[in-house]
Order: sequence, then C-alpha cells, then structure tokens
Amino acid sequence: MNEEIRKLSRFFKALGDETRLSLVALLTQQEPGRALCVGRLAQELDVTPSAVSQHLRVLKDLGLVQAERRGYRVHYFLDSERLAAYQDLIRRQLGAHFTVREGEAHHRGT
Repeated sequence: MNEEIRKLSRFFKALGDETRLSLVALLTQQEPGRALCVGRLAQELDVTPSAVSQHLRVLKDLGLVQAERRGYRVHYFLDSERLAAYQDLIRRQLGAHFTVREGEAHHRGT
C-alpha cells in the first residue's frame, strides 16, 4: 500500500467519527482569524470539554487543526492549507469522479 493511501485512510478514519466531523464542520464556518476555545466548541457541539480535547488531539495529529494560545486559553482553528492538501490527495488517489463539484449532487450515469 502506498503512503498516500495510508494518509487518506487516517484522514477518513478521523472524519468517520460524527463528533470530529461536526467539529471540522464548525471550524470551517469560522471567519479567518476567529478561533474558538475548547469550552466554546464543547458548548456548540453539546459535548464535554474533555471530549472536545480528545477529538482535537486526533485532528491536530493529522495537521487539520492548529492551536494558538491567547492569554489563559488555547484557541483552535482549521488549517485550510492542510485541508486543501487532503482534498488534492483525494483527487489524485480516487479521481475527480469521487469529489462532488458544485451543482452536481448525483452520480454520473444515474
């Protein structure tokens, strides 16, 4: 198995968890420069701060999430460059047909 497939497997496993996927979705909605702390993320997702911290650790290991200390709190934001790199990897390994382009919500040929 090649290294790119291993990376994709880790990526999809990480996003295969509903809370982590919701966390990424929430972080994608943040305006540039607007990071959120664990407490706020927990409140938005209706989970405990401890659960958010565990999920953030997995996403940080992938490089999808970055942290920035602001006073006593650590704020988290999505690394858009790393996300774009995973999107490119998906296109290279799985082909353009695997990704949905804007305006295309159905499978070709159906």
